[in-house]
Amino acid sequence: MNKKEIYHKLLNFIQDLIFLKFRFKQRNLYEKLLLNRKFKDLHLGERCFILGNGPSLRNQDLSLLSDEYVFTVNQIMRHPDFEKIRTNYHFWADPMFFEIDENRQEDLELLEVMKNLNTQNNKPECFFPIDQSSFISKYKLDEFLQVNYYRSKYVFHDNYSRKIDYTKITPGFGTVVQWAITMAIYMGFKEIYMLGCDNTGIIVTINSVLKENTDMDYAYQVSENEKKRMENLLDKQTLEDYCISYTDTLAGYRRLYNYCLERKIKLVNCSAKSVIDTIPREKFENVISREKHNETI
Repeated sequence: MNKKEIYHKLLNFIQDLIFLKFRFKQRNLYEKLLLNRKFKDLHLGERCFILGNGPSLRNQDLSLLSDEYVFTVNQIMRHPDFEKIRTNYHFWADPMFFEIDENRQEDLELLEVMKNLNTQNNKPECFFPIDQSSFISKYKLDEFLQVNYYRSKYVFHDNYSRKIDYTKITPGFGTVVQWAITMAIYMGFKEIYMLGCDNTGIIVTINSVLKENTDMDYAYQVSENEKKRMENLLDKQTLEDYCISYTDTLAGYRRLYNYCLERKIKLVNCSAKSVIDTIPREKFENVISREKHNETI
């Protein structure tokens, strides 16, 4: 065990101590975490698909997922075929989505996008950081959405061995897709397939710095308001900050693959185009044509 790993384990131990205080001082929030027990091993032995928002998703037939268990993230509701997916679970994680200025039209538009997660025939479970519970209450999102919370404070380091437990503390990550993967693990899925996880976010960031946003940066067309909102956020951080975060995100995928491998969970990247080179690749069409497995662990 090297010094860095020892340091990270120490940080996680400190988070355990902080969590004890959280349990007693913020009992109402702690009880919200306990509600996640209903998701433990809910899909034992089954398979799921986790969708990122990469541009490669534009060329996929999303209607093929209508009978699958699906996780979605962030603003995929903007995708014209979103209703065809019939998503089961949706994750938000990045703090930038909760920095709302009611005087800016682009921020108000984002709130409406959040509410559009529910479609006429589908109302998925939605997950937010528990630190944003006051945000949810302020904008009454819990009146529209099936809201659940999670608390992410652990460092997900090399050789991380703790069990994923969404009633307690979970690891934090550099991209929301990685939270979805850990929830899939918690739910007992045996096969986890990633789709639209191009991980080309660094290109999007560079384009924003150059003021050259294109409609091909995401799986959906980005509105003018959303482009403006992203430019405002970039003013708060440097490109160097984003590059450091990008490297951590790539390392997170490698660590998650190793974590799954040790637990005999199949993690596969089915994205048509992707820079993630530490997770095995497979064609989406091949996977979707196979019969579902339902083996108990």
